[in-house]
Amino acid sequence: MKQPRIALIGCGRIGFMLESDPLRYKPCTHFGGASSAGLRITHACDTDPARLEGFVRVSGVPRKNAFISHRELIESVRPELVIISTWTESHAEIGMHAATGGARVIVCEKPIASNLRDASRLIAACESHGTHLIINHERRYDPRYQKIKDLLDGGAIGITRTVHASVLTGGFRGPSRLEQGGGPLLHDGTHMVDLIRYLFGDIATVIGDFDRSGNRTSGFEDRAIAWLRTHGGVDVFLEAGGAREYFVFELCISGSRGKIIAGNGYESLFTTRASRHYAGFRDLVERPFPRFGRRNYFTREYIEAKRLLHGANVPISSSGLDAYRAIEAIHAIYLSARKGRKIVELPVKPSILKLKEIFDL
Repeated sequence: MKQPRIALIGCGRIGFMLESDPLRYKPCTHFGGASSAGLRITHACDTDPARLEGFVRVSGVPRKNAFISHRELIESVRPELVIISTWTESHAEIGMHAATGGARVIVCEKPIASNLRDASRLIAACESHGTHLIINHERRYDPRYQKIKDLLDGGAIGITRTVHASVLTGGFRGPSRLEQGGGPLLHDGTHMVDLIRYLFGDIATVIGDFDRSGNRTSGFEDRAIAWLRTHGGVDVFLEAGGAREYFVFELCISGSRGKIIAGNGYESLFTTRASRHYAGFRDLVERPFPRFGRRNYFTREYIEAKRLLHGANVPISSSGLDAYRAIEAIHAIYLSARKGRKIVELPVKPSILKLKEIFDL
């Protein structure tokens, strides 16, 4: 079979550089994921010449196949698979150019775009040109979260009642530029909001608030909190950011007959038994968590991309529409905060999400 033309646009951290992190579970980048699935990157692009040269030295991609301009790469090479691992504000423009340039598959880093208009434009361009669009909400490919979904759907903890979701990081850094679309809730929390939709269904309403550290009176949030309610009646309490000196990504799922806790590198299952402390009550006790496959989620994501590239009719696990719904919910949280913690119903019209006003930019 002829070697497909595969272009990596963006050779930074998530594109390539994190593969050198000795602590991370590998593969942990788009380059590593593609390679592990048997897809060889043939072309590359980065606006930083030094970073591009570093990628060429290590990756084995010929220097003549390395570009500073994504436009030049797409127009001269017309790659069949395009991987976009650049800044959020560039995703839509690069993706639309790739779709019109003949790409059959695009794998795009999250979030899909800075705003709903750009997300819609990218989705529409892919649909009109028959391009398959995958967004890197990689936990949809993680066997652990797939097992959790199976447990929930199978009633292992009864009816899901409430969820506490935490994405605890440092605060926002640098200047707030409208093109970025938001702070920690958007750029880190998009994984959690997408995971909430994956596990519990579409979000019906949100109530949110955010704050800034220090004396800042404008710009993106350092911390956001929200109460989300799904159409199925699940209440989700979310915190993102928070100026912590550590990183936590954790779900605590409380059901009518048990509880599941899952985070980066750990998972626990609790079910009920007769209480040893109070007559007539029941306690939670930890049970062995069911076994699940260990294949890396980046590998699984690129196996899906490879099948699509070779013409297989397979559903996309993390679609452009899924990614759209994630940033829609996040921007609705921002809107609720601006409105004094008012309830915002989803879907929302992009025209009412005036980020410049929401963040006083």
